[in-house]
Amino acid sequence: MRLKKKGMQWLRVLHILSISIWLGSVVCIGGLAAMCFFQLNESEFLTVAPLIPELYRSVVLPMAIFAMIQGIFYGFFSNWGFFKHRWVVFKWALVILTGLCTGAGGIGQMFSVLEKVEKTGFAGGWADGGPVLLFISLQVLFMIIMIVLSVFKPRKRDRQASLA
Repeated sequence: MRLKKKGMQWLRVLHILSISIWLGSVVCIGGLAAMCFFQLNESEFLTVAPLIPELYRSVVLPMAIFAMIQGIFYGFFSNWGFFKHRWVVFKWALVILTGLCTGAGGIGQMFSVLEKVEKTGFAGGWADGGPVLLFISLQVLFMIIMIVLSVFKPRKRDRQASLA
């Protein structure tokens, strides 16, 4: 069963909105993390920094799950499929990498930094924030690549041109 044109349009609208919220949230979290590591003292850091994992849990995670469910709908109910186009497979690989950057990277590293700061003090800057900011930057990069792939759909035009 395939979704009809109206269904696909609504799915596309929901997908664009959820991806926008997901990406925008990660960018905002990156800004908050940068502020935490470069502009706050230790007591302010210990007040603000725990908000980062909470924002991931309450905003990013629901939007990411919602977007992945939509991707599954695209796979089952549209002509895109899951393995029919390389760029779709590459997007799914980037989704997995983004998830790893979020869980093991951004959130995991933030918990490690919070634990370290409570035990040994706050150095700030790249010393404490480097790994967290790296993983947040990777998330943003992977998401931008996924958006570019969605818009340009590599190889689709090459195949259409060769058929003409």
